[in-house]
Amino acid sequence: MLFCPHCGSEVNEGSRYCSQCGQQLEGDLKKPIHKSEDRKKPWLPVLLPVLVALLTSAVLFFVYTHEQGVNEEVLKSKQEAEELALSGHYADAETMLEKAAEQRPNIEAFQEDLDSVRSVLTLQEDMSQVETMIEDQKLSKAEESLSEIQKVIQEKDSQLFSTLIPEMNNLDSRITVMTINKELSRMTDIDELAVKLNELSGLNLKEASQVREKITEKMISLSTKQAEKALNEKQYSEAISSVDQALQYAGNNEKLLQLKERIKQEKTAFEEKQQERLEQAMQQAAKDELKNQTDALEVVEVSIKKDEFGDFSVQGKVKSVATQIISTVTATYEIKNSEGKVVKKDSAKVYPVYLNPEDEGTFDKVYYKLKGKNYKVEVTEMEWLVE
Repeated sequence: MLFCPHCGSEVNEGSRYCSQCGQQLEGDLKKPIHKSEDRKKPWLPVLLPVLVALLTSAVLFFVYTHEQGVNEEVLKSKQEAEELALSGHYADAETMLEKAAEQRPNIEAFQEDLDSVRSVLTLQEDMSQVETMIEDQKLSKAEESLSEIQKVIQEKDSQLFSTLIPEMNNLDSRITVMTINKELSRMTDIDELAVKLNELSGLNLKEASQVREKITEKMISLSTKQAEKALNEKQYSEAISSVDQALQYAGNNEKLLQLKERIKQEKTAFEEKQQERLEQAMQQAAKDELKNQTDALEVVEVSIKKDEFGDFSVQGKVKSVATQIISTVTATYEIKNSEGKVVKKDSAKVYPVYLNPEDEGTFDKVYYKLKGKNYKVEVTEMEWLVE
């Protein structure tokens, strides 16, 4: 058997060229090729494509595995970003979504979520500006801006934008509270104050509680003033009605309850002994008016003080030096400034209504419109009825 000296393939005797490799045949063709070469060389053309296929498969598998990992990572980032955004950490959510969008720019969902978070951040900045307006007392402008923000949130109608609602409601409440607080100074009617008190009833802000207290205090003040006026005019039912109106909102206010009791006592005493008191008063005034003015009562002390709200309170104490029971005591006094000029002349009822000999009674009255300081008060006259 003859073999090609170039490729080792079997050739026919007398052939000048190898039918396999095409090389020219020269020399001794009978010399066989080494067995190891016979076995290896025919397999080379087969092994090479297999190796290439295996390498390609390995590369594709690596790429696929890597891409799958990236997909899982960005999906996890998207989920975490949603949780961060819904919990109010919008900036962190934005950073995470930006990274996910860079890794998968062709996925529209990532860009949509990123746009939504950025819109929320913009609205949050707008609400910060509203808060600045509130602090600067630009309440009308703040209310207008907040209304625009509310429209945007309602139009979006999504869970993400709904996370801004608590902050928006808080700003709205603050605007309401501060607006009512500014309106208080011009309100002089209890029913009108009651409407504002009702507006504040559902607000849990600290400022709302403070304004509610101011409204209640003003109700008490107005009620007391109205009741005192009615009482001075002997309109007892009207006086009690004024007190009851304020008690609906002020609860069991001790000052109002004492005033109501005092009105009832005076009403009872007036109805039972009206004629007798009038006759006694007239007789006593005719007999010894000067004595009644100077000897029946002694002014123990009288003062005027400014409280923490800037209001002035006149307080006084008198003592009965009469030999009989006296009632319905009224103290008339003058409030003078530092120059000795009378700025206010007024009177107040002494409580309790009846004073036994050596008993002491007190009177007080609050003034809300006095300006300045260093006031002095002087009792100029005392009036009472002798039982």
